[in-house]
Amino acid sequence: MSQQQCACPKCDCSVDSQAIEKNGQRYCCEACAIGHTDGSTDCGHNCQCGK
Repeated sequence: MSQQQCACPKCDCSVDSQAIEKNGQRYCCEACAIGHTDGSTDCGHNCQCGK
């Protein structure tokens, strides 16, 4: 399976077979999958995509 980028608009992380899938999109973590509505500012991968 080829790697793809996380569907979170500001996230630079790649996703693989362990990705979280939501609404046909693939995300690197749950925080990105819910659009950081939990108040998180990052995805846990040294990326500030929730700011």
